[in-house]
Amino acid sequence: MIICYRHISMSLLVAATVSTTFSVSAAQINAISIAECQAMTKAGVMAAAAPVPCQRLKKVTFNYRDFAGKAHANGQLVVMDAVAPYVGKIFDALYQHGFPIHKAVPIEAYGGNDTRSMTANNTSAFNYRPVAGTGSLSLHAYGAAIDINPLQNPFVTFSGNGNAKFSPTQGTRYANRASYRFGKPNSRGMAEVVIDIFARNGFQYWGGFWDSPIDYQHFQLTKDMALTMSKMTPAQAALFFKRYVEWYDSCSKMYPTAYSHHKFNDYTEYLKSKLSVKSLNQAYSADPKQVMSAINLQSVRSAICVKR
Repeated sequence: MIICYRHISMSLLVAATVSTTFSVSAAQINAISIAECQAMTKAGVMAAAAPVPCQRLKKVTFNYRDFAGKAHANGQLVVMDAVAPYVGKIFDALYQHGFPIHKAVPIEAYGGNDTRSMTANNTSAFNYRPVAGTGSLSLHAYGAAIDINPLQNPFVTFSGNGNAKFSPTQGTRYANRASYRFGKPNSRGMAEVVIDIFARNGFQYWGGFWDSPIDYQHFQLTKDMALTMSKMTPAQAALFFKRYVEWYDSCSKMYPTAYSHHKFNDYTEYLKSKLSVKSLNQAYSADPKQVMSAINLQSVRSAICVKR
């Protein structure tokens, strides 16, 4: 299923007037040092079996505003190298629009424990771990997913009798997803208002549109895409992701109505169609040159921009 979103709440524009003590600067992107990699491994966040090693990860340091409007210059996320510049753009845009972030520190501060990180309302990214309740690797294990404000955007599971469980439990206060409610203060820090910012920078898939579980905090790439990029060289992955972002931008301009209705094919759909394959990851494993040739010759084909 291809999902694309355009909606930005007016509350975001209002919040942009929050005063700060310093101006926005571009996010900083740095390699993971040997000492940092060792600390990640000791905390259980990294392991020899991880599909994306420390050499393919980057630390993104960015400015953010907390819920009191105070500006901070030490937000940090660890992500795959190819997506790092775009993650920097995401958080620069959130800062400029006044979207609040409670805190953002690499998850080794919580021993790699996702529950502890969520309870602390920590925005996080890389973590070599499986999807909750499964043996399948999470997109976080590829540095290809971001969880934002878990308290305001909880992870919700459903039992067989329909009962809902919220993680963190305090997230039940945000079960009602309306930004504006009669007699209630406006909701802030909710992911719905920044879907467009994430999508335009390559994170086109939001867990808030899943049926069960519902993961309001979660933005990601596809698994096929993450697998492919993890096998590519850093330069190949960077070019691939650049094309991916450019495709989304071009198609959304050609088909604004379909885009606003979330009927949209992403760049990987174009590549799979061009190569006549069902899996980009498998195609790259079989013939890297063929896949890279298709990426290098990329042009937006309007017939495949829209999901029919």
